[in-house]
Amino acid sequence: MDQKRFEHPLLSDRPYRLQHDTEGVPEILDRMTADGFGGIVTNAAWHTAADDPGWYLGEEADFRRLDEVIEACSERGMGVWLYDEKGYPSASADGITMLGHPEYEARGFTEIRGGGEGTVWRKPDLFEKIIFACRDDGAPVPFDAAHAEGADRIYAVRPVFEGSHAQKCGWGPRRYPNLLDRKAVASFLRCTYDRYYEKTGRFDRFDAVFTDEPSLMSGYVNCGEPMPFVFLPWAEGLPETFRRMHGRELTEDLPVLFSREERFEEGKLRFWQTVAEMMNEAFFAQINDWCDAHGIAFSGHCLLEESLSMHVPLYGNLLKQLKTFRWPGVDMLTGNPEAYKNSPGDYAMACRYVGGAARMSGKTERVMVEICPLPQTNNMKEFTFAEERGTMDLIFRAGINHINSYLTPERLNGDYPQYAAIFGRSAYMLRGARWTGRIGLYVPVETAQGFYYPDYRGMNSGASVSLAILRIEETMRTLNQSVAAAGLDHTVIDGDWIAQADCENGVLTANGLEIGAVLLPAVRWMDPAVRAKLNRFAEKGGTVLWVNGAPEDDQTVLSPEEAVKLLSERIRYDLPLEPEHPEVLFVSPYEKEGKRMWYLVNSSPEENRITIGSDFPCEIWETFTGRVSRDRTVILPPYSSAFVTEG
Repeated sequence: MDQKRFEHPLLSDRPYRLQHDTEGVPEILDRMTADGFGGIVTNAAWHTAADDPGWYLGEEADFRRLDEVIEACSERGMGVWLYDEKGYPSASADGITMLGHPEYEARGFTEIRGGGEGTVWRKPDLFEKIIFACRDDGAPVPFDAAHAEGADRIYAVRPVFEGSHAQKCGWGPRRYPNLLDRKAVASFLRCTYDRYYEKTGRFDRFDAVFTDEPSLMSGYVNCGEPMPFVFLPWAEGLPETFRRMHGRELTEDLPVLFSREERFEEGKLRFWQTVAEMMNEAFFAQINDWCDAHGIAFSGHCLLEESLSMHVPLYGNLLKQLKTFRWPGVDMLTGNPEAYKNSPGDYAMACRYVGGAARMSGKTERVMVEICPLPQTNNMKEFTFAEERGTMDLIFRAGINHINSYLTPERLNGDYPQYAAIFGRSAYMLRGARWTGRIGLYVPVETAQGFYYPDYRGMNSGASVSLAILRIEETMRTLNQSVAAAGLDHTVIDGDWIAQADCENGVLTANGLEIGAVLLPAVRWMDPAVRAKLNRFAEKGGTVLWVNGAPEDDQTVLSPEEAVKLLSERIRYDLPLEPEHPEVLFVSPYEKEGKRMWYLVNSSPEENRITIGSDFPCEIWETFTGRVSRDRTVILPPYSSAFVTEG
């Protein structure tokens, strides 16, 4: 490891600044580097259809200007990322994606009660067509696109916009394409990605592309008022894909999809597995493939990553989508470490999902956070330098190693150069390092899929959520906090990773990730193949702990406290530490360049004095100062960190 680089991080290690307005950028790049930035995330100038005939990505001069910015960054050794939308959410190209193609718009279907035998239901103009009609027992009745005879339940399709993130996002309302439709996403690629590739002379200098909060629009977001209907996502190819994946007709499962009963439904599981597969193939994989073919990494972040209850309606399976990015990412709206650790909105788990996706897929080269600490999340008070660095250490501990920043130097009152240096050091140490914490926190995606039901309010605005999903979220939140307080660390894993992992000598291994203990939080259903793999894992010496619930009654179920106590007895990180305040010192183990390494995070607003055993040869790399020493005692300032390397 390079002590000089640690003390003075390279530009590539440092935060990049999100800079959408390129006017005057070449002239202020020197100021940016002095402030500590190592690069920028930018785009061609944004115009509107009303005030500019070139509209969005239509002005040749804008691309020439972008080339000047890229060239100026190159001259200074700064990195450049491409931002792929005008505002957010990505995929609409400010409306151009769907120009001339109304069929590309996001659609949903709902269940409507009919009058039953002897009645005829006529489709109102609000809906486009009927896709199925049946009796309460699921038996089909005669129907066409506009009428249904003798139906108890009618399933009808329409574009989804009102109450969705397309209407309710902070950027402003804009109709949105269907991310289950490969043709719609291909249109976005043509009018945005192809346009940049064809018109930007220095396209090869982009490190990555940043996509921002794409999602399905069938669920409500930022919508506190109840809406008249609930919707599930629809695309014309959905029944065919469902049939191919599951060997049965979608219509067989339609009657259970809107049920609000607290009961696991395999029909719901099958539906959301289909949605996740279609979204991944149409959006995430298609764009990632384009990026691979054009020499650029696909990165960015998704919407409302914090809660498993939101992963289902927005993505079908968020972890599946995250693992498709070459450089996965997350956003963070707080700069308060206490809010990060304890927020009911679960900022901490958002980062855990992304860091875990990167580790499961072996894509840890760059794992991004868009830091956007909003004062409105802090009673309209600005976050302090100590709070901002304390939050970022916790984010990095979850598996992140690159910052794209909306946090400006002015907000840190002269401390930004030190902030940038601290996390340039952390980024350098974590990139190329392999996490060795050995504890896997299983994410019961399938349970959430099988219990999910749509609600009439925004999913982040008071929507009703299945008790089974809430129990999973609370259990994961408690385990995340308790494992850290015990001086241990975990990463999230899922059933797909377990199924592909090798199982030898009580260790699950895939893509460089090794797991010796699996925590199963409030699981109500598990794929039989995954269950069989865990049984073999346990037989070979692996630790399997069911926490707050299990699918069968014959399993031993532990409380979170009991599970963490067992982990503390079975998992050792072999670093002899005596911290003054052990409960707030978080430890994460790694290997880097053939050496064992430990990331120590003081998660407290008080300093923490740490003594290392005298017979343990090591070096201390202090991120706050850049100092490297062989001292046996290190004093971590409030909300700060250090790395310990063996030898």
